[in-house]
Amino acid sequence: MKAGDVDIIIQSKFSATPLSSSVSHAVSDKIASVPNVKTLHEIVVGKKRLADKSIVFVFGISDFHTTAGKLGLSLVEGRLYRKNRHELIMAQKLMEVKKLHIGETLLLSEGKPYTISGNYNSWISFFNSSIMLDIDEARVLLNRPDKTNMLFLTLQNPAQANETLRYINQTYPSVSAVKSSDFSGTLGALKNMFYLSDIIAVIALLVASAILINTFLMAVHERKKEIGILNAVGWTKGMILSIFTTEALMLSLSGGLIGFFISWGMLAWIRHAYGNISFYLPQSMDLKLFASSMLMCLLIGVVSAIIPALYATRISVAKALRDG
Repeated sequence: MKAGDVDIIIQSKFSATPLSSSVSHAVSDKIASVPNVKTLHEIVVGKKRLADKSIVFVFGISDFHTTAGKLGLSLVEGRLYRKNRHELIMAQKLMEVKKLHIGETLLLSEGKPYTISGNYNSWISFFNSSIMLDIDEARVLLNRPDKTNMLFLTLQNPAQANETLRYINQTYPSVSAVKSSDFSGTLGALKNMFYLSDIIAVIALLVASAILINTFLMAVHERKKEIGILNAVGWTKGMILSIFTTEALMLSLSGGLIGFFISWGMLAWIRHAYGNISFYLPQSMDLKLFASSMLMCLLIGVVSAIIPALYATRISVAKALRDG
C-alpha cells in the first residue's frame, strides 16, 4: 500500500478483517473533505456463493485504474468491466479452476448473470480467488447499498499524516484510521491463523524426526552383532556411519515420494468434494514444490540418522558380540 501512494487506510472500528468492516456513505463523504486529503478510493468486499455452491470473494472498486496499481493487479486478457452492464473481471487462476472463458456468463445471484469481460492476476494470492466489478453493482450484489469496507487515502502532504490520523480518529469515532505501513499489524485474527498453520507444520516435522530417530535407534540395537563384526574386520567409523546415513536417506526419500503422490490424489478429491476452497489449492504438478518437499525429506532423514549412527560407531566390538 505504501508503495502505491496510499498514506492512510480506514476501516470501521473494532473490525478484525476488511470483510467485517462497514463504513457508511455519510462518513466516507465527510472524510473525503478533510483537510490534507488529496484523493479517497473505496472498496466493497464480501463473499458470494456461485451456482455450483462454491464461494468467491467479490470486490467492488470505485476506480479500478487507480486502485489496481495499489493492489498489485494487472489485466491479462480482455477488457475492463463497464458500469451498469452486468460485467465483471475474474482472476485468471479462478477462471482456470472453473473452466470459464472471456465472454461467458457467471451466475452470481438468482436471475442475474454477469458477463466475464476480462481476467487479471496479482502477486497477492488472495486476489487470485476473486472477481471484481463496479462498486455500485457490488453494493447491490452484496446487499450493502450505503456501506464501504475500506477507504484508501492519499494525502496532499504525507509529512502531516499523524495530524490527519488524529483528526479523523477523534472526529469520527466509528472508524479506525491507520498508516498504510502499520495496516498489517491490525490484522490480528488473520495473522494468528497463519501463525497456527506454521506451528502445525513445525510440530509435524518434529514428530516425523522423532519417529525416524526411534526407528534407527531400534535398528542399531538389533544390529549390534553385525556392527561388532564390521568393526572386527576393520571397518572405520565413517564407513559404519555411511550405512545408516544411506539407509536414512533412502527411507525418507521413498516416504517423501509416496506421501507427495498420495497428497495429489487427496487434493483431487478435496477439489471435487469441497469446491468452495478449490481455488486455494494447487491445480497442477509444481516442480518447485516437489523439489522443496524432497529436499525437506532428505534433510529430515540426515538429521534423524545422526544420533543413532553416532551411537553405532561407539559400540565396542566385545560388547557388540557378547550382547548380539
